[in-house]
This record gives sequence, structure tokens and C-alpha cells, in this order.
Amino acid sequence: MTELAELHKGSEIRSALEKVLDRKVTATVDGERRKVPLTEALVLQLAQKALAGDVRSIQEVLKIADQVAAASPVRPEGKRLVIERRIIDPKDCSPALDLLGIVVPVDGRYRVAPWAVEAAMARKPRLSEADRVLISNSTLKPDEKRREISEPVDYGRRGVTLPGE
Repeated sequence: MTELAELHKGSEIRSALEKVLDRKVTATVDGERRKVPLTEALVLQLAQKALAGDVRSIQEVLKIADQVAAASPVRPEGKRLVIERRIIDPKDCSPALDLLGIVVPVDGRYRVAPWAVEAAMARKPRLSEADRVLISNSTLKPDEKRREISEPVDYGRRGVTLPGE
């Protein structure tokens, strides 16, 4: 194949790819079905996998975010777009529970909010005595005050009476 034929074939492939990527597809966004470009649907799907904890998807999203930040033009104020990264251990749900108010940081430890314990206990779970002690020791006591956690959490033991004990 001649060089000219290879260039022509390459431009055909590029043109075909551009047509496919510009197509609109139906996607569910925030619970609503709508038509979006294929590229947007792919990015949404990748982001959903990343949010679900898929490590490869997380790495790919961060790589794309870095590329977008590097390619973003300087803004009028002279500032670049900053994309903040937070690396969260997918096995540790404490930050999410803190945001929801289910756990409360106290003295470098997380304590479970009493209302959350009461709600869980209202479901009448089958718990061993050891489980009850663990929950009791992990529940926020009325005299404990919220304090920010600056070090890794040490799940200690303190006595708190559970509802129904």
C-alpha cells in the first residue's frame, strides 16, 4: 500500500470514529433518560464504575482528570482549573458515615451516634453478648464532645448502655 493510500485510509478511520463518537445515545442521568453524546455516556459509565470502587476505573478517571487539568486554559484571573483528588480506602466507610452523621469523631476515634444505634436495634437484630458489648462501647455517650480526627482511628472500648439492655 502506498503512503498516500495509508493516509487516505487513516483519515477514513478517523472520520468514521468521529461520526460514531458524535452520535447521541440514550442514557439515564440522575434518574432521567435523555440523549447524550456517546463520549459523555462513556465518561458517565466510567465514573459510575469508579464510584462503585472499581480500582481500574478510579485510576482511569484520575488519569483523565489530570489530562483535563493540564490542557485547561489559564482563566482570566490567572488561575488554572484545580481538580482535587481524595484517595479513600474502599474498605473504610467511616468518612461516608461521618458525612451522614451516623458516626461522630471524638478524641481520635469514631463513635456511633445514639440515634443510629437505636434505629438499628429497633430492627431487633440477633446479636451475641460480645456484639452487644462492642456496639455499646462504640456508641457516643452524652458527655462526649465532637472533636476532629487528626490521626488514624483507634476503635477503643467504653461502656454505653444499648437500648433494650
